[in-house]
Amino acid sequence: MTVFDQFTELKRDRTIKATIGMSREKFDDLVPAFADAYDQMLQEKLRNKKIKCLPKGGPSGVLDTHEKRLFFVLYYLKTYPTFDVLGFHFKLSAGHAHDFVVLYSEVLNRALESLNVAPKRTVQSRDEFKNVVEKYSNIIVDGTEVACVRPSDDDHQKKRYSGKKKTYRQSSNAHQS
Repeated sequence: MTVFDQFTELKRDRTIKATIGMSREKFDDLVPAFADAYDQMLQEKLRNKKIKCLPKGGPSGVLDTHEKRLFFVLYYLKTYPTFDVLGFHFKLSAGHAHDFVVLYSEVLNRALESLNVAPKRTVQSRDEFKNVVEKYSNIIVDGTEVACVRPSDDDHQKKRYSGKKKTYRQSSNAHQS
């Protein structure tokens, strides 16, 4: 039984949301837009000569329906497994899992844009940012400080300094009695 088969048998909306980040009703509503975006993307690739012909016949693969493709990318975005683990769950190599995440993420983004529900990712001015923020009553900022290579230039160091001190390390002779 595949992960998608298990998903189709789920009855509790809480478990469905925990698996893909949305209710089954929203998932079912998103499938047609996802299918249209996928077909449009294939047509564009054909016109731009990135592919020679549209897929027809041949082996169907494990992600052979739009529902499975949408589930695949939503599952990845909700749970963020490594590509090795994702490939294991969907009977794919890690490389194919990565390639499909890249492809289907773009398709999902196009589908969300076509439904006018895609999140705003960039703003060009303070006023535009203010207009975007005013639409929401609650905003959560999830930020993480990431270590970087220390610049050798003093001015660049000052710009990047977070104000945090070095991590405490206990010396090895502290355990001696």
